[in-house]
Amino acid sequence: MVAGKECLRLIPNVHPVTLLLLLATAVYGAKALYPAFGFALLEIALYGAGLWNLMYLYVWPIVVLAALPFRRSESRAFWAAIAGLHGLCFGALCAISYFFIGGWQMAFSWWVSGIPYDVIHCVSNTVLVFVLFPPLRRALERAKKTPGGRE
Repeated sequence: MVAGKECLRLIPNVHPVTLLLLLATAVYGAKALYPAFGFALLEIALYGAGLWNLMYLYVWPIVVLAALPFRRSESRAFWAAIAGLHGLCFGALCAISYFFIGGWQMAFSWWVSGIPYDVIHCVSNTVLVFVLFPPLRRALERAKKTPGGRE
């Protein structure tokens, strides 16, 4: 996840993190929380401390928890919609932290200023998941069945 995000970092809010977390959720269930927290911790180790650290510790697990009840769904459109919704809500979810340090005005202004980036995040998540989720899910499920891929 970190490598994929770093490879695409010159394109704002385009990365495979949501795709990979949704794949992990679909194939491994609640164990997908491990890479969600692992990703957040690696990002913190790479980029240092800041308010965004708190955000990453809840924003990425939220996508796993939101998808968990539907992990058996085979609908490409469903998974793309979950990914798009997460991208669209990303800024609002992150703004929660700003509410606690600066009130609703700070949280609201922070969220509104990032809406164009949330739209990019929504569109890129939707396209990536719509195109890549089905073949990657099949590959991950096959890998899970091999002797080295057992849970």
